[in-house]
Amino acid sequence: MATEQGIRLAFSGRTALKNIVRLIPAVVIIAATLFTLSCGSSGLLSPVSNSVTPTATPTTATGALAFVTNYNDGMVSSFTRKISTGALTHTGQVSAGAKKGPRGVVASPGGSHLYVANINDDRIYEYSINSTNGTLTALSPAYVSNGSGTEPDELAINSAGTLLWVTGAAGTVTSYTVDTTTGRITSAGSISGFNTPFGITLHPTLAVLYVSDTSTGLIWPMSYDTSTGALTKNFTAAHSTDVNANTPAAIAIDSAGDSLFIADQVLGEVSSFSIDLTGATCGQAGCLTPAFTFQNSNVNDVPIGVAMAVNAGVEYLFTANQGKSGGLAGSVSSFQASGTTVVTPPTVASPYNGPAGLVVDPQKVFVYTADNFDGTVSRSTINGSCASSLCLGPTVSTENPHNASSGPFGIALAQ
Repeated sequence: MATEQGIRLAFSGRTALKNIVRLIPAVVIIAATLFTLSCGSSGLLSPVSNSVTPTATPTTATGALAFVTNYNDGMVSSFTRKISTGALTHTGQVSAGAKKGPRGVVASPGGSHLYVANINDDRIYEYSINSTNGTLTALSPAYVSNGSGTEPDELAINSAGTLLWVTGAAGTVTSYTVDTTTGRITSAGSISGFNTPFGITLHPTLAVLYVSDTSTGLIWPMSYDTSTGALTKNFTAAHSTDVNANTPAAIAIDSAGDSLFIADQVLGEVSSFSIDLTGATCGQAGCLTPAFTFQNSNVNDVPIGVAMAVNAGVEYLFTANQGKSGGLAGSVSSFQASGTTVVTPPTVASPYNGPAGLVVDPQKVFVYTADNFDGTVSRSTINGSCASSLCLGPTVSTENPHNASSGPFGIALAQ
């Protein structure tokens, strides 16, 4: 499990344990669960959704509300967001289950309900959202079990708000149907055969879900039933062209839906894949072909959350680089992207304090990160007044009173 140092320790601890075991006998919204995030697909560190988390679905919303999970103390926080300036105002915090547990977060497309995955108590928490100030009220019952020992982590939701998926760090991906009136979710079954699945995102036009495995480096495309969300492993998993890139985190898909990007936490690099939209190249629409790898700003960046956005006609890929507490400062890298290629070296905004989840607003103007090491959310501006592609801005506490040890992890925007 992660401490206040964030996802890096969480991944390394679980992966080490699993390796030992093996040796003894694998949105009209923007959401990041941490996110599996993309410009037009659902996702990591909730996501992270644009992912999304971490953790995204196509959106025409304004993103007037924001939500952040606080891993260390078992809370989820709500904010209002001023569209013109990007400023966040904290409006409340409520319990999200066991401490050292809340990670992925995603909102329903209309912004009426919120879902949080707790990796420590194996539950998905459900809330109704106050449309004015974003404050949260637990549904009754307040949660559903994802299954004992499954360690639910990141989430993705479809653009209709009828289907939801959750990666389980113990090796599963679970499908849920969503009652769009009540917000209640119902399990439609799980699929196994993964090692440590984390990043999760939907293709913007195809009925295909993508999941990254942080122990093997594989990216798994899977078809899903558009009524139940049930998954089918009917694709060949793909690996980065770098054979050593075995710890990918969040996933992003570009605006054209034909390129996929991941970032490797250990190597500090970005890998790209081409997405076959017709099946002409690799046999099935949505299948992946490994393309290129690109070095980030530092091999010790520990990139986690990723997102893409088009601003002033230029497509950007952003990575939340957690860095090391007390060592390498956290940062956010900004790459110019074209197809499966990006321009290197990236522009780097720094310092951040352990960014994990990352999300871009619907206007493609502001980038937000959940800063795991100091209990804040950072706001940066794309092509702002600093004459750079990304300008570091102010922070706001995720809890009131400020709790530097709250461990912010996933971040999502809604409405």
